[in-house]
This record gives sequence, C-alpha cells and structure tokens, in this order.
Amino acid sequence: MTFSAIEADKMGLGTIGVRMSSFLTGPFLLTRNPLYSVGGVFVFTFSDALTILGRISSPLLPGKVAVGRSVTPAAVLQLLGSSSVRGISTVVARRPRGMATLAASPTPHSRRCAGDVGILEKSAKEQIIILFSSLLPSLKLEELVTLILVVTAIFFKNLSIGVVLGIVLSVYIAIVYGDFIYRSYLTLNRDLSGLYLILDIKFDLWKKLRENRGLHEIFLEVVKKNHSKTAMVDIETGRSFTFAAFNKECNRYANFFQGQGFRAGDVVALFMENSVDFVAAWMGLAKIGVATAWINCNLKREPLAHCIQTSRAKAIITTRLLQHALDEAIDSELLSTNGMDLYVIGKQDGGGRFTLLTEELKTQRTVEPRRLDVVDFKSILCYIYTSGTTGLPKAAVMKHFRYYSMVMGAAKSFGIYPSDRIYVSMPIYHTAAGILGIGQALCRGSCCVIRKKFSASNFWKDCVKYQCTASQYIGEICRYLLAQPVVPEEATHQMRLLYGNGLRAEIWQPFVDRFRVKIGEVYGSTEGTSNLVNIDGHVGACGFLPISPLTKKMHPVRLIRVDDKTGEVIRSPSGLCIACNPGESGAMVSTIRKDNPLLQFEGYLNKSETNKKIIRDVFTKGDSCFVSGDLLYWDRLGYVYFKDRTGDTFRWKGENVSTTEVEAILHPEKGVADATVYGVAVPHTEGRAGMAAVVRNGDDPGDDDEFVERIGARLAASLAPYALPQFIRLCQDVDRTGKIVLCLFSHKSMDKSHCNGNETSRACDTGTDNCKPCVTG
Repeated sequence: MTFSAIEADKMGLGTIGVRMSSFLTGPFLLTRNPLYSVGGVFVFTFSDALTILGRISSPLLPGKVAVGRSVTPAAVLQLLGSSSVRGISTVVARRPRGMATLAASPTPHSRRCAGDVGILEKSAKEQIIILFSSLLPSLKLEELVTLILVVTAIFFKNLSIGVVLGIVLSVYIAIVYGDFIYRSYLTLNRDLSGLYLILDIKFDLWKKLRENRGLHEIFLEVVKKNHSKTAMVDIETGRSFTFAAFNKECNRYANFFQGQGFRAGDVVALFMENSVDFVAAWMGLAKIGVATAWINCNLKREPLAHCIQTSRAKAIITTRLLQHALDEAIDSELLSTNGMDLYVIGKQDGGGRFTLLTEELKTQRTVEPRRLDVVDFKSILCYIYTSGTTGLPKAAVMKHFRYYSMVMGAAKSFGIYPSDRIYVSMPIYHTAAGILGIGQALCRGSCCVIRKKFSASNFWKDCVKYQCTASQYIGEICRYLLAQPVVPEEATHQMRLLYGNGLRAEIWQPFVDRFRVKIGEVYGSTEGTSNLVNIDGHVGACGFLPISPLTKKMHPVRLIRVDDKTGEVIRSPSGLCIACNPGESGAMVSTIRKDNPLLQFEGYLNKSETNKKIIRDVFTKGDSCFVSGDLLYWDRLGYVYFKDRTGDTFRWKGENVSTTEVEAILHPEKGVADATVYGVAVPHTEGRAGMAAVVRNGDDPGDDDEFVERIGARLAASLAPYALPQFIRLCQDVDRTGKIVLCLFSHKSMDKSHCNGNETSRACDTGTDNCKPCVTG
C-alpha cells in the first residue's frame, strides 16, 4: 500500500514509513523521501510513531495492536479512538535531521534500540547476553568499587593472577552493566550539562540566601544598571516605561499603601488583567512587606469569593472592566468586604464603594518607601492560586527566594539574557507569565512587552513591531499559531526562543520548522520543590532525569509507581514507595528537607491542604516528599514525558479545572438529584473538555431541553469560561465508587458506560450520542 507525497502531506505523515502485517494489501506505507531500514523495518522517533498511529484511519487497522513497550496499546487506542486495532507489526523512531530517540542511522545501535523497545526481535547473541546477565548477581556500586580495588591490588602483587581476574571482572561488567554503561555514554553530554546547570543555580541561590536581601532590593540593583533602558511596554495603553520610571511607579503604590497603614504580613488581593499596573502594584507592595494574592481575572461569583476570602486580604485592587464581577459577588452576599478597602484603577463603573486608586497615586511621592519592617529573602512575596490535582483553587505560598530561583532557573536553562525582549501574553496571575516571564525584567534586566490577552492573529505582528526575541507558550497557543494562515511577519521576526510547557510531540517539529524558533519545555508546579527542564530540545519530552543513581543527592527528584487510574501510591511490603526504573511510568516526587531552604515545601496558605500534597515514608522511614499528582513516563535514556493528570482536576484552555468547584455549583441547583464532572478527550485539542453527568429529580417539571438550558445558564453565571462543561449528559443514575470514579470516566472518553440505566439520547456537534453542548460562543 503506497501513498503519494501529496496524499502523505494531507495525512500529516511527512517523512515516515510503517511496515504492515502481511494480511494488508501491500507491505508498507512510503512517502516521497526514501528511508533506510533495519531488518526491513523503517526507523522513527517515539513521538513520530505515536503521530503515525494517530493519523492512520482506524478502518485500515482492525483487530488488536501489536507494539513494543514504548508505543503502548493504551496510547495507540487513545489516539485512534477505537477499542479494537491491529495490523502494525513494527514501528521504530527516526527524525529527519538526526534527532533520534531510538535510532538515527542504519547502524548496530539502531537495531539494538529497536530491539530494546520490543519492536525488532533481538539476535541470538543478544538474547544469550540477556540470559547471562539475568543469571549473574548484580552488585551495589560500593561493592563493585571494592571488587575493582581488590583486583587492582592483586594485579600489582601477582601480574598473571591479576590479569586473569581483570579479564573476568571486565566480562562480568560488560554483561551485567553493559547496557547501562552504553546508555550513560549516549546521555553523558546532556547529564553533564544538567549537572553544571544545577550547581550554577544552587550556587547563585545560596549566595543570595547568605546576603538575605528581598526581591525588591535585587530589583533596585537592576534599576541602577539599566536606568534608562526600557523595562515595560503596555501594548493596549501604548505606555512605555524605563526601569527608572517603572521603579517610580512601584514607589507610588508602596508609599500610598504605607500611608494607609499597611504593614508587613498584610495581604492585598489583585483582581486585574495583564498590564504594567499589575506588576507595579505587587512590586510596590513587596517593598513594604505586603503580600499580594494574584486572583484569576476570569473568576466570578462563588469561585471569586472563595479565592479572595481564603487569601485573608485587607484590600482589593481591581480594574474598571472587572469591577462588575466584584460588585455581583458582593451584592449577591457571596463575598463579604467588611473591613476591606476596595480600589479600582481607571474610572469607577457604577456605585461608589470603590476608591479611585489612579487619582490617589498621582499625588504620591516617587522616592523609596520608609523601611518600617524587615523584608528579606525568606519573606512571603505573594500567593499564586493553583488547583493542583485536587479540590478548589488554593493559595500557594511564594517567597522571595523561590520567585528568584524560578526566574534564574528558566534564564540559565534556556539562555534568556538581559538583552532579550520578552513577549508576555499569558495571564500574569499564573506562574508562567508572572514569574518566568515578568521576572526576567525584574531580576535580570530584560524588557517585557505585555499584551492584555493572547491573540493568535496578532502574535507575530506584535513580535515584529516590538522586536521581541523570546516568549512563553502553553500547548494550546502553539496549536493556535500553527492553525493560523501564513503571514509575512513569520519570515521577518526576531523571535529565537519560546519556553513554557505542554507542547505535544505531534506538533513540536512542525512548529519549529515553520517558525524557526528554539523550544524550551519545562515541567513543574507553582508549589512544588523541584522542576524538570528539557535543555536539549528533545522532541516530546518535558524534561529528563539522569539514569545514574549517583545523581540522587544532586537532584532529589524521582518517579514512584502509582496506580494509573486512581493515582494512588503503590507501596512495597515494607511500606515504602517503589521507585520507577527507566522505561516505566509513575508520579514525580521531590524530597522535602526542612534544614535546606532549597528543598522546603511552603505549600499553601491553608495548612491542611499543604499536608495533602506530602507523602511520608517514601524511600526511607520518616522521610517526606512532595508528590506532583501527574502521571509521567521515564524512558530508557532518561527523558520524561507527560502522560496524564490524576485526581479530580483536568486541564482545558490552558487552565486547571476543578471538578469539585463545578460540582459545587450543580448540586444545589433545583432539579439536580446527583451530578459528577470529569474531563473527556476531544480529538485534535489540548487537554480535556468538561463533561457533566447529571441525574434529574423525578418530580422536576419541564422537558430535558429546558432542564439543560437552565443548568447551562446557572453554570455560565458562576464559572469562568474555561471551567464551563462543554457537554451535559443526562443519566438515570451515576455510578460512584469513591476516588476511582472520575479517573475511570476520564479514560472512557465520551462513552456512556459509567451511567447506569437508560439515558436520554441526544446528538452533539462532535457526533457523539447522548451529550449536549451547554456552551455557546
């Protein structure tokens, strides 16, 4: 079966080939570019293999999948959207420009890697070596070193005996540790670069910890070095600030709130869109020790009230466009503002409960505020809200030193320099833009160009107009940009780096090829103690963990085995967690050490929520670790790939959606007997879309259409657009079995097997029966 180049391009196959089982007509698919083969098998990367499997239409492949360990049946079935697929006998990896996971040239290494993943059969010689290595005992590192020293000593005492023992020991090492040594050799350059990076970041951070100066003092150093350099550009308002002018703007906020009696330890909630004002407000307040709570500007009603109340804020700063959302929460008595000062930037819209902050700031001094309190490197800087993997949004504690370490980590990992101009279109209330983006200006002296909201059609136009050289991304943004028609600015931009998270393997290389940029992928969480970074641009990987056990002390991050469906930790008979080996999937854990500031887990403002993210007795009795809650895959070369989220949250439109939050809106609604919310996979989109399975009360009047419209309107009134369920399913009963219920639902996509009894059948836009879109526009 052969496809032409045009047909291959339409299918998105590119330069690929797949050997098929003999029952299909023709031996293989082939595109315009000839590929080498190893034993008659065409060679590709793991990410390409998944892309190939996802693009081939399922009618060609009836039956059952026959693949190796890397290309798992679950991944194939998920991509194809079918429960029965077969016909692919072999798929190995290859990248056109030599970037390979498994093989990049027709060498013995290509064949060996293909055999390692179970795609090519191993030769008789290799099988014998594997058999012998399984029979021979494996020594611990210290035992092996001791044995080598003993043989060396014998060699100097008795040459002949020493030579014999040396040969025996060499054969033993080659058989038992040969594969590990070979894989270590392949990743040596990457691992040494990562080791240097970790040492460089730690040394810089320890130096700053000894100096114990707050982030605002580091910022003042940057201002002195870059006095007349442009620091911030606000695209919507057209305002531009030098570092000196921006610092004066920060001082206006600091002096005003200090004059209002705000002191270190107080909290001010920032409910604002992307703007220079947002940054100036929190930096100014940081100068006097006041922590800021960064509130998602999409929230309204109950979720908005929850975030503000849990922050314990003494004041709220908002903007004219967002004032109505606060007014609605206050007027509905969902949010109590007794004892709170309310400020609005810009003209006041409506009632007079807000103070016009813009007018107040005009009369404030621009000199540095008085130092009434101690504000150092270990003080609390701000609270950033995250859903994590469970429950409602939680205020993660961000101290000065952690903010600085995250900024420097990104800068050193991906090569971000003071000369760069950073395009910031992601929400500043999140870590990605608020720290990894804006922080480059505050801590390093880069210039930040701020757009209120991401626009795919204006992205490259802005980058060319403002001469941007770096920007951030999430996977959705990259997909949106790829879907845009080609514009002249794509050929004239100066953008050299995009860094962020969530870029899928299937669009990674097309994105790089089209826009000619370097990708810096990072994996981590706002509250976590460690992160992963992809420093060598390996396609599809969110980072790497060295395969050598010697790195545990330097970078105490590992994967542990968990249940794929529930996310529950799997423990050994001794009660300890089981560390994953290369080639396995698990959850990332990072060591917590109270005596090491770099490994302290600050957690959340709510201490009970903090304890939920800590697991104990992990590798030794009495130790503790932060657990990410996401499922990751660790390949044999040490690269780590994101697989899925666990818990009761899912990701949609670049935001974490809490099922608990959505269910809390549904349950009190009239006519709802029971409801559960979960994420479902939607083809050709990032993340998971929300599905609400609802059981109606038997005595509820009206037909199903009226009921669904009423439920949809109620959800739209209280939830941010990204949190709205995209589908509502009416069920006779919902099968609830504890924590496992949401996980099982998410793996079932949009099938209806989790609903007991008969259901009302409907047709939705995606062609799936029995679901109705509850969101328009």
